[in-house]
Amino acid sequence: MLALDSWRRHFRFSVRPKRLLARALHAAGLLVGLLISGAQADASNDTREIQLAAAFELPQLPKVPGLPSLTGPSADWRQFDSFFTFVVKRFGDDVPANLKDPLGDAFLDSRYELTSAVAPGKGGNPVPELFINGWKRLSPIMNQALPALPKQTASLYSTFIGAADKLALTGGAGLNLTPDALKGMAKLIAPSSTTDPLAYSTNVDSGLRSLLGFGAPLPIPGRQSRLDHRFLPERELATAISFWFGRAALAAEPAASDLNQMLPDPKDLQRYLTAVRNMLAELSDKIATKSKLSDERKPIYRQIVFTAAWQESCWRQYVKKGTPLASATGDLGLMQVNRNTWRGVYDLKGLGGDINYNSNAGGEILLHYLTKHAIRKNEEKQAAGNLARATYSAYNGGPGALGRYRGVRQSPTWKKVDEAFWEKFQVVSAGNEMAVKTCYEK
Repeated sequence: MLALDSWRRHFRFSVRPKRLLARALHAAGLLVGLLISGAQADASNDTREIQLAAAFELPQLPKVPGLPSLTGPSADWRQFDSFFTFVVKRFGDDVPANLKDPLGDAFLDSRYELTSAVAPGKGGNPVPELFINGWKRLSPIMNQALPALPKQTASLYSTFIGAADKLALTGGAGLNLTPDALKGMAKLIAPSSTTDPLAYSTNVDSGLRSLLGFGAPLPIPGRQSRLDHRFLPERELATAISFWFGRAALAAEPAASDLNQMLPDPKDLQRYLTAVRNMLAELSDKIATKSKLSDERKPIYRQIVFTAAWQESCWRQYVKKGTPLASATGDLGLMQVNRNTWRGVYDLKGLGGDINYNSNAGGEILLHYLTKHAIRKNEEKQAAGNLARATYSAYNGGPGALGRYRGVRQSPTWKKVDEAFWEKFQVVSAGNEMAVKTCYEK
């Protein structure tokens, strides 16, 4: 029930006294009417609420059939991220094959935006704008898919589209998305689902990886020893033991697992950088081969991996033992893979705690942007186009930033970032990737 005195504190008006008195009396009359007829039908209440809002010239919240009230505390950004991920995955199960890649791009661009929106120093509630911009990306894909969907499925999505369109028309600041409203939206397209669409999980989601085209999850660090005999045939076990004892006897370069115990100490810098270089070369060859990247593209892919790791971290995983290199926005480790952008795609502990896992994650992402974006969209044929630069622009800013290095929606800040990558890439492509050492020269 509305307390009779409570509304006075919340409204201030800069109108003439007579107009104020007239509106106050009119509103009071409506308020009394509401109190007297409180037991009447909901439709009658809705009418009076609208009249009361009009009397005070207040914005009206949208009335969306099938959704709970939009009044109350707003959903937080994690709840919204979970909701948006739920919707995209659900739609991904139904969307025609030709729209899966655009759907994945829309999802990733929304994740990149979210990462920026929740960065330290950003004030206010980011959820309304995230919803509106996310819907702008998703709406055309969903509408395009409708004719190819079964009738009953299309009906569910048509209802969802109508509700989302109506909410988006409200505008950023005027839109209050409550947790119940988001749950109601999710129910429109998955009426029989028992999954909580707002549950926030950092676990690796194989379904999400599949939707984005990344395949099976990377092995999580620590789950299997390199010498665990349960996973090695007897002959391979003997070979492995011989190999590792041989390495110890010869004091060879550290393996990736050993790099987790190392820092780029000036006294041992060359050994450290050589080991990282060899690890990056090995993983780039492995990823390229697994993805069936053509032989002519393998050299540039390896150079992109070398350069991106230099640009992102100067080939560092840790700032001190056990403490990963981390940015204020959640970028982690050697390849600065962001924990919010790539939630559900990679294991967050692995990103921060294992240099090999982190570099493989970054390598996968770079290959994704090289093959599915830069090459497929003929970026090298654009004026001033370059595959390496396009790949890194997308790695840094999302699929929508593919042409950023060419000046497409490029701010002065991003211009500096793209030019810094290009300078390093030219050094690397000339065969001098070990110039990363300049990071540590005073």
